[in-house]
Amino acid sequence: MEIGAEKLTLTEVRTSADSFWINKKIIIVGILTLTALALALRAYQQFYAWTTGLDATAPEFRTYWINLLFGIFVVEGLLATGLWGYVWFTRPRSLENLEPREELRRLGVFVSIICVYVFAVFWTASFFAEQDASWHQTVVRDTSFTPSHIALFYWSMPIYIIIGVTAYLYSRTRLPRFAARHSLPWLIAVAGPFMLLPVVAYNEFAHSYWVLEERFAAPVHWGFTFFAWSGFGLAGLLLQACDYAYELITGKTQTYSTKGAPPTDPALDFEREVA
Repeated sequence: MEIGAEKLTLTEVRTSADSFWINKKIIIVGILTLTALALALRAYQQFYAWTTGLDATAPEFRTYWINLLFGIFVVEGLLATGLWGYVWFTRPRSLENLEPREELRRLGVFVSIICVYVFAVFWTASFFAEQDASWHQTVVRDTSFTPSHIALFYWSMPIYIIIGVTAYLYSRTRLPRFAARHSLPWLIAVAGPFMLLPVVAYNEFAHSYWVLEERFAAPVHWGFTFFAWSGFGLAGLLLQACDYAYELITGKTQTYSTKGAPPTDPALDFEREVA
């Protein structure tokens, strides 16, 4: 099917290396890196959490945990600066006359980064978060910088935030459809999980002054649930990405019509408004 000045068929998308729209390298490298770092941190906890992590006032705690925390801050600062700076400063200055094959490739990079983002959120919500709850039910809460908090609040959460913002910057600077206007479900899927980090400060304050025990259903934890649900915004983003890929591959627009009105494509309509 012809799209602009180029033909792009389903066969080409499936077989041609330069047009296959999913970037497997980003997914594999991203997932393996996140897994290796998470397992390394978990092994560190296994060796030192019970021997040096129970008393925040002990010199050993500073040696093994506060120094680790400072190292994590340095790594995250360098990672955020590197990724966000690279995406921003290497952005194309114009998205006009973008070839469909290149646009599909960029969409594949975008979807691949989202895959890594979701995997990073998994390590936070399904592993380190449950570990933190188990730790508090076993060990008396004495400081915000426990071995489980350092892994969850100061490593795992910032990592997925960095990846999510990277994906958002990429979509805004490389893909005409997302550069035209902000995607509401995409904003929700990035900003919602990001807001879990500010909730941490309130959570620690409340646990220090009001709720000393670790009860899952305590009102102080409701903010975590509310913002975690915002991850469902990815479902809306999935529909937008599928619609985007369909149009690039087939050359046909997804049209919608109401009674008495001609078919229209809302996504392309707002691109024309901006233009």
